[in-house]
Amino acid sequence: MPELVQVATTPDPFAPYRISQAIRVGDLVFVSGQAALDLDGSLVGGDDFRAQAEQAFTMLGRVLEAAGSGLDRVAKVTIYLTDMRHFPTIVELRGKYFSQPYPADTIVQVAALALPQLQVEIDAIAAVRG
Repeated sequence: MPELVQVATTPDPFAPYRISQAIRVGDLVFVSGQAALDLDGSLVGGDDFRAQAEQAFTMLGRVLEAAGSGLDRVAKVTIYLTDMRHFPTIVELRGKYFSQPYPADTIVQVAALALPQLQVEIDAIAAVRG
């Protein structure tokens, strides 16, 4: 049986909430939802959706790197939006942060995220490098 290994950045903004930023199981990494928070857990981007989305993708990349993976190794993402009007921006940013073959993706609108000011959250499953 593969061992479950917790993955975290330093500092780990998820620690106070008893959430792992990611769990590595064998050659797969399961990343918890990343949002517009910095490593100290502070909001990035204010009311600016694009800035929030850029930060969510940046944090996703940081957690993946900490796990021995990267954005180029993502197989599946789920993107949660509080307003589907931002869908075109997400499609544009997918082209910036992912490359072909693009990951499988589900994009859904939700009523709210963990903090009321958050507009986007991204979770992922990725393969470990090498």
